Amino acid sequence: MGPSDTYSQIRPGARFPFLARARATDVVSGMLLDGLTMHLTERGCCILSRRAPFSQGAKLLLEITKGDVSLRTHAFVVYNVKDHLMGLCFVEMPPSQTAILAGWLRARQPIQSTVE
Repeated sequence: MGPSDTYSQIRPGARFPFLARARATDVVSGMLLDGLTMHLTERGCCILSRRAPFSQGAKLLLEITKGDVSLRTHAFVVYNVKDHLMGLCFVEMPPSQTAILAGWLRARQPIQSTVE
């Protein structure tokens, strides 16, 4: 999957509420953006920031930290909303990082969707 995929094509069914620190670095410019995750899925997350998010399609290095555990992976921006919220899709995740993500997801209850 790449930046041209639509959000509806890559968004899995279950979203899990997940509050954690997030740091995204644009791989081209090196610009950093700090924020908080709002929810997490097996394929991506939503990040809230005080500054305008990266543009759609931007390729990022992403670090999500919850307690003393950090997930590090590549991602790309799928969407951004109102200059403070962006949806990311994970890519190129090593198995050790996939295990961290799986552990976090097992410990959460999915968000009930009202949209079909």
